Amino acid sequence: MEGKGKLIISTQAQNGSVVANISDTGPGIPKKYLTKIYDPFFTTKEQGKGTGLGLNIVHQLVVKYGGHIDVTSKMGKGTTFSIMFPAHLV
Repeated sequence: MEGKGKLIISTQAQNGSVVANISDTGPGIPKKYLTKIYDPFFTTKEQGKGTGLGLNIVHQLVVKYGGHIDVTSKMGKGTTFSIMFPAHLV
């Protein structure tokens, strides 16, 4: 979000799962990148500004503990990540 905008975090119980939604009002993720964002070393940042491992590590941890992560994004509007875990893990 480059130091501006809003970050909204919410949780809820939904169909036997616990869901955490993390939303921002940043620039959004281009549609062509949405299938690549969890790939190791994928980054759109300039060299030296990121390793491209953050979302890959998050994805691995979520899956390891029986969860699932989804992303929706609208250019110019922001991005929402939804992380779901079975309620019996909580």
